[in-house]
Amino acid sequence: MKRPDIGRFGRRFAVILSGELIQSLFHFVLNIVLVRELGAHGYGLFAIVFTIGAVGVTYIRALVGVPATLFLSRSLGRPAERGHDMVFGSGATAVALLMAGAVSIGLAPVVGVTALAGGAFVGLYAFRSYLRIVLLARQKPWVAGASDIVYAACGLGLIAFLHSSDEALLEHAFLGIAGAQAMGIAVALAALGRPVRVSFRASVRRRYAGIWRPLAWSLLGVTGTTVQGQGLTLLFAVLAGPAAYAPIAATLVLFAPLRIPTNALNNMVLPEISALLAAGRRREARRLVLRSTALIGLACFAYGAAMWAALPMIESHLFKGRFSHEPMAGIGFGVWCVVTMALLYAIPRAFLEASAAFRVIAAGALVSAVVGFLIMVPLLLTMAPPFALIGLAVSECVTALWSAKAFRDRSRHPDGRVRTAAHRVVGAAAPPAGA
Repeated sequence: MKRPDIGRFGRRFAVILSGELIQSLFHFVLNIVLVRELGAHGYGLFAIVFTIGAVGVTYIRALVGVPATLFLSRSLGRPAERGHDMVFGSGATAVALLMAGAVSIGLAPVVGVTALAGGAFVGLYAFRSYLRIVLLARQKPWVAGASDIVYAACGLGLIAFLHSSDEALLEHAFLGIAGAQAMGIAVALAALGRPVRVSFRASVRRRYAGIWRPLAWSLLGVTGTTVQGQGLTLLFAVLAGPAAYAPIAATLVLFAPLRIPTNALNNMVLPEISALLAAGRRREARRLVLRSTALIGLACFAYGAAMWAALPMIESHLFKGRFSHEPMAGIGFGVWCVVTMALLYAIPRAFLEASAAFRVIAAGALVSAVVGFLIMVPLLLTMAPPFALIGLAVSECVTALWSAKAFRDRSRHPDGRVRTAAHRVVGAAAPPAGA
């Protein structure tokens, strides 16, 4: 990139990163409070629902977030932008409502009325994630950052206000973060100056039908990725039980700071890569991916070393010694391997998404999920739960190798092949004249 582009890139990254930092700090504080105040079973339930929320974000990103990024980054300021607005806004609303209802129904037998709060959190979490992706695609990172700040501040305030008794702490936590998500959404819509346009009339359905092929592969890919990542984690939690999953969930929280800059970088580079590929600037897109991945790798190794040294003190003081009977050193190393592998392929996969390689992503995710399942389940059934982290780590490693090979092959193809794939996706969803 040219020097002016580097400066603009850096400023946008700083704005996006600040928002990610603030909301991740809120999640970190919330998890630490619940680890200390709830029993292992209660905290395990919270961690499971939070993982379901992450699954919801993954699906809404695949069904509406990534397609919206690809289309909006090429139609800013054009009449087509308004058409894409309605198509993907309607899709995001429908998906978020379905997620909220499914989670509420599924959790009701386990946590009773608290399931409604959990479902509201998952649905609102997914919809706010869609809004953030759209704001970044429209080159409005400051609005996304403001929404993050309001979400974190309101979340802390609402949880403190609702926390009147320890007996209802889990329900209060879900209510607090659901209300905070709603306020973050309101701020984002107010800053945009226009509501989400929702319609399910025939013209909207036809536009979705026009992109059903890439969307089908995107959905298959995210299903495989979800099964391979959060799905295997949820299976781990179900088979091992909330109490056995609690120390692993708490350790995952400690490695959450690694995901903050990676998520910010990924959200920012996807529209950048998409625009570069559409303009035929393949080599610049390839350099952007390689440099970003190198930075992520260095951060993972440095953070892992620091956490390895600090984990015993963290367990005894921050977690109040609740997991003193667990092999925390082994759990910490296993979680570090899982997180590092998952972050190393984040940017190469963004390149594959921008080049419309949804079929390649789907195949790699499904292969990795099968490998992880075949390793993890026997380990869970025959050994102590922490050993099952080996299956998760191997699964992430397979995904990283598959993504690296696919990125290498795609980035070396002539520009026209990638541009044709990208423009085919955009052309399929373009609204008719006068829409």
